[in-house]
Amino acid sequence: MSDSNFVFNMIFWIRVAFGIISGFSAGFLGFTSDNPDANMGIFFGISMYLLSTAIVRQMFLSKIKEGERLKLFTTGIGSFIGLFLFTWIIYNTFFI
Repeated sequence: MSDSNFVFNMIFWIRVAFGIISGFSAGFLGFTSDNPDANMGIFFGISMYLLSTAIVRQMFLSKIKEGERLKLFTTGIGSFIGLFLFTWIIYNTFFI
């Protein structure tokens, strides 16, 4: 496995972890169906994704090639969104 593939695999799994943590955190912070401001949970998820992007850039920017810089932002975005929504809905279903 090349060094570049290892880096992007790490970024993917970091985003997976951030998605799960963000979904539960959004529920824990009160962005649930009982709250009229529940839609702020989406902004919480977006801000957590941007935080993960900043962390990933700090950790891996020097380890990838110049032409692969866009992948820092896009790697794992679908998994983050899916797991964020899944865990947020699970929290809202079972803990409210």
